Amino acid sequence: MASRSGSRRAGNADVPSARLFLWLCSLSALVWCALSFPRPLPGTLELAVAFLGLALYSTLGVLWPQSGMYGLAHAHGKAGSRRIALTFDDGPHPVTTRAVLDILRAYDARATFFVLGHKVEAHPEIVREIRAAGHALGVHGFEHEHLFSLRSSSYVLGQIERTQRAIAAACGATPTLFRPPIGFASPFTFRGAERAGVKIIAWSVRSLDGLRSASAARVAERVLRHLGDGAIVLLHDAAEHDDFTPASIAALPTILNALRERDYRAVTVDELLD
Repeated sequence: MASRSGSRRAGNADVPSARLFLWLCSLSALVWCALSFPRPLPGTLELAVAFLGLALYSTLGVLWPQSGMYGLAHAHGKAGSRRIALTFDDGPHPVTTRAVLDILRAYDARATFFVLGHKVEAHPEIVREIRAAGHALGVHGFEHEHLFSLRSSSYVLGQIERTQRAIAAACGATPTLFRPPIGFASPFTFRGAERAGVKIIAWSVRSLDGLRSASAARVAERVLRHLGDGAIVLLHDAAEHDDFTPASIAALPTILNALRERDYRAVTVDELLD
C-alpha cells in the first residue's frame, strides 16, 4: 500500500515520493562533486550546507516512517469500507488494559494491541484475555528503548523475535505486525523487520495520549478531528513505565460513540489492511 504522502510509478512498483527525492538529492550531490573535478571542489561552507540539508532530510524519514523513505510503513487502510483501526501501545497492564478491554467489549469493537515483551512476561494472563476477546496482537519491542531506531538490523530482529516468543508462550499466537518503540524507523529498523517477516505499522491519527499532562477531552477531540475512513489511530492502554493512566481510557467511550454516529466500524489492523 502506498503511503499517504504520495508515490510515483516505477516499473511495476509504487515508489514513495519521499524515497525518490532522497535518491535525487543523493545523486545530485555525487554529480555535483563529479562535475567539479578537476576544478576545485565546492567550498567548505557549500559542502557543509549541502551535507546538513541531506542529513536533516534523511532524519525526517526516520521520524516520519509513513513517508516511505526507507520502507513500507502501513499508516492507512483503503477508504470506502467505513472501517478504522484502533491501536494501543505500551501494554499489557493488569488494570488499564483490562479497562480498555471492558470498554471495547461494551461497544462490540475490535482493536490491535502492540505489546512490550517484558510486560508480556510479567502479565501473560492479560495477553490471553486480549486474544480471547477477539483482538489482535502486535510487537512493540521487548523493551521500550527510545534509541531503538539507531540499533542494528540484527538487534531489531532479536527484539522482535524475543517478543514474539513471549507472546506465543502466553497465548499461542505469533504476531506479524510490528510498531517500533516511539514509532521511529531507520533503514536498520526496516531491514530488521523484513528479516523477521513482520509488517511495520504506523498511524494516520495520533492522539498524544501518552503524555502525563494529556486530558481525555483533548485526546477525544484530536482523534475525532482527524478521523477518516481507513484511519489507523494511535492510542495507549498503558503508560510506558506504568506510572500513570493514559487519558485515552477516559476518552475511549467518546471516541467509540462518535464512530457509531459516523457509521464507522472498529476492526483490527489485519482486517483493515486485508
